[in-house]
Amino acid sequence: MKTVAILGSKGGTGKSSLAHGLAYGAHLLGHDAVMVHTEQRPPVKGSRPYRYLDASANYSLVTSLIRDHADEQGFMVIDGAGNRPHVDLWVTRTVDLVLIPVTNSAEDVRCALNDLSRFADPRVLVLINRWPANRLVRMVLQKYVDQLPESKVLGHVPEVGAMRRFLDDGEWRTPPTKVSNFSRRLFRLVNEALERRGVAPVVVAGDSMVSVPG
Repeated sequence: MKTVAILGSKGGTGKSSLAHGLAYGAHLLGHDAVMVHTEQRPPVKGSRPYRYLDASANYSLVTSLIRDHADEQGFMVIDGAGNRPHVDLWVTRTVDLVLIPVTNSAEDVRCALNDLSRFADPRVLVLINRWPANRLVRMVLQKYVDQLPESKVLGHVPEVGAMRRFLDDGEWRTPPTKVSNFSRRLFRLVNEALERRGVAPVVVAGDSMVSVPG
């Protein structure tokens, strides 16, 4: 089972929404998906179409879960939390790929640069999250993104407000089409990153994710 962790010292960058979306994207494309909750806040209540496991009470469960699912096909996503550097370093050494979300602010970029320096690991990449649709706004925000090493930026993903539904308690309801499309594309983007790293990707149907800020 391929393993991806969404980490970073900065809070509010969309780690949990992205983790849910990534697991959901794998599910939509016909793959077994497991999402591991590690934040101290309570896990989301209610069913999900992917397996949703709580490891917040004991971080060592993450290692056990990875080991127990190692021989399975599919995708495991670990949802990290902000301001937890010792746990982030430990998880980074355990997984195939790490994503640090950045939401286009000076503080986000500063924290991401610190994280990249602290991790110093080729498995760690930055994902520009909530990239705006408005071209003029993008031009303003690009000055922040340009501070990041181009080789460490996995790509840009758009802002989709309905992604917050993943964090709502209650029984599962099929999300809007925008959320499903976002989740599929995010999964393809990450799957291709794993392939570039030499980690055999899971097979997906359809066209690949084109990550262009444009």
